[in-house]
Amino acid sequence: MKPKRNDCPGSRIKPVEHTADAGFIIKGRDIEELFLNSLKALYILIEPEHKNRDFILKKISLEAPSIEELLVLWLNELIFLAEKKKIVIDRTEISIEGSRLETELKLSEGDINAEVKAATYHDLSIKKDRHGYYTRIFFDL
Repeated sequence: MKPKRNDCPGSRIKPVEHTADAGFIIKGRDIEELFLNSLKALYILIEPEHKNRDFILKKISLEAPSIEELLVLWLNELIFLAEKKKIVIDRTEISIEGSRLETELKLSEGDINAEVKAATYHDLSIKKDRHGYYTRIFFDL
């Protein structure tokens, strides 16, 4: 599945052709922006809708052996919240040090319009160049 190019804001998120999964090349000036843009890519796929504007704040701490594993863990936590708990993100700020992520999410009750099973490790690596960080991530649909 390939999202439509006009669904991808700016040049920081670009769809990647794949037969069974949905993939994106994602960029960020720093590692936090890369993770936030990965969230945006996920939300392009699931098309969340807020049911109401009653917000709750939730703090999440995640740690993984590598930054790539942290990215997958982060995205799968967001998929779990959206699909199983029916909660979608209105706003978040994250802090990443090494392979540890701290965030406070502003959440509300919501629905999603497409199912995503999980973020995958397929062809996953996070690299740094003179413009910042970039990765290619695939989602199992």
